[in-house]
Amino acid sequence: MIITLISDWRLRDPYVAMLKGRLLTTHPDANIIDISHHIDFFNVAQSAFIMKNSYQNFPEGSIHLMLTNTAHTATAPAVVLEHDGHYFIGQDNGVFFLMFGMKGPLQGQRLTTVHDTTVEGMFHLVQAIHDGNLHEVTEEYPEFERALGAEPIHIVPQRSIEGEIVYIDAAFNAITNIPTAMFKEAVHGGTFKMTVHSKTEWKIEKFFEHYSKTEGMFLTNNALHHIQISMYQGEVSLLASLSVGDKVEIEY
Repeated sequence: MIITLISDWRLRDPYVAMLKGRLLTTHPDANIIDISHHIDFFNVAQSAFIMKNSYQNFPEGSIHLMLTNTAHTATAPAVVLEHDGHYFIGQDNGVFFLMFGMKGPLQGQRLTTVHDTTVEGMFHLVQAIHDGNLHEVTEEYPEFERALGAEPIHIVPQRSIEGEIVYIDAAFNAITNIPTAMFKEAVHGGTFKMTVHSKTEWKIEKFFEHYSKTEGMFLTNNALHHIQISMYQGEVSLLASLSVGDKVEIEY
């Protein structure tokens, strides 16, 4: 059984290790994989972005625990959503809608029993999936919380794409919400200009398929298959004061 974790818990404290310990106690053969524990605090949109662009790399049947902005109370029940052969477990704080709700109605399951904390309920959902009796201990949960999230806008008549920076990685590259496929289809190998609206307005006119040794800022394809703003061996988000939420516009 593969279980992935994504959270805003950080690794300084023992909480991630404690959660893994509990999972391994009940499922000693589980393969537990950390996607990230450095999501910005309470930022479910960021968590949703990373998970929805990461889960396809894992085998079908994988269980993904969504722990960002999880309340440790009994008033926020744990919910499981089956999607594309995967199981996503978390609190309904808008993260499910941000991952998949914009493509159509969501149909999930909620535990019929109440637990002391949301995380405790998540453990029980993992157990139910493992035991194959998920639908015996849950009830339908069709009304997922809606949330506002960053989605790129491709304005074809104006030949422009509007988006924003949604994540800064450990190397301080700035990852946008613009899929590389959308960019390539629009630009089609021609010229373009990205304007980054940060503390200073930046113009970028170079794209490389892979990280490249070149001068200045450039765009490249991130491993999440989204457009990334980079600088060769430079911490671009620090040097250019780029932040999550900064708007970007591509004209082609």
